[in-house]
Parts: sequence; structure tokens; C-alpha cells
Amino acid sequence: MVDFRLIDSSLRVDFEPFTEGKFENEFYGSRSGIDEWLSFERAKGDSENSDPLTIKLLVEVYKKLEELTTLLREHRDPYLPLERAAVATKVGFEGFCFDSDCLSAGETYFGRLNLNISLKRVIPVQFEALDARAAKITRIAPNDEKEWSHFVAQSEIIAIRKAKGHE
Repeated sequence: MVDFRLIDSSLRVDFEPFTEGKFENEFYGSRSGIDEWLSFERAKGDSENSDPLTIKLLVEVYKKLEELTTLLREHRDPYLPLERAAVATKVGFEGFCFDSDCLSAGETYFGRLNLNISLKRVIPVQFEALDARAAKITRIAPNDEKEWSHFVAQSEIIAIRKAKGHE
């Protein structure tokens, strides 16, 4: 049973049963290095005289450069292939739901949420199947959680606009 609110949306999810340690690099890859450094500098007080907007912009540019460098080095998909893929038709801040039965209740999975926002973004998550169709996110990196929340909020705005247009 789903104990959180779901919104109509469309989201491709690649997934497979969770294997301890197999996908750790995706949770704590290069995206977190600059954020950890920045947090450390803020804690020391070294960023007091810096413009927050400029720092944020430089951090985002740095992250994109790291991603491009990784892609150029590998010349291939940087992710390990996963066993299954399905489209989630409902999303919520705590999880998502598929139209068809593709999960085993109680099983833990590793998955990639393919956000279809302005720039394609893939978010690694760990989730537990509540039943054959519903999943609850149990692990997501803090920065990715912000992007996931933004995606869910955008989905809700779109659903509200559709509802108002049909009234």
C-alpha cells in the first residue's frame, strides 16, 4: 500500500535487484567532490567574502566539466547496464508507481531515474517495492534529492495546469 501522495507524470526507470557495493560509485561519484570541498570551505569561513551566486555558478560549471571529461575519457555510457526498464506513470516526493507489475513486494532495488527536464539528468536511487507496482525511495544523494523534488514539483504544476484546462 502506498502511504504517500502520487502525481501523474512519466518517468523512465532502469532498475535491477540491489547488490551490496555494486553501484556505490554512482551514489558518491564526482558530483559530490566539489560540494564536499565547498562545504568544508564554508565551515572554515573562507567563503565569507564571496558572492554566493558566483560560487553557485562556478560549482555548476565545474560539475558539468567533470561530467564531460568523464564522458570523453570513456567514449561510452558511463553507467553499468541494468536488467530491467519500465515507465513510472505516477511520481511523488517519496517514490513512484508503475502501470504494470514489474516489482517483487519487499525487494530492494537499485535504479536510475531518467528525468526528462531541460537537460537530461539521471539520478541513482535505491528503492523498496511496496507491492508489484509501487516503490518507495530509500536512498538518494542529497544533491540528487533536490533535483528529484524539483522534478516532482514540476510534474505537479503540469498536472494542475492540465486539470484546469479540462474544467
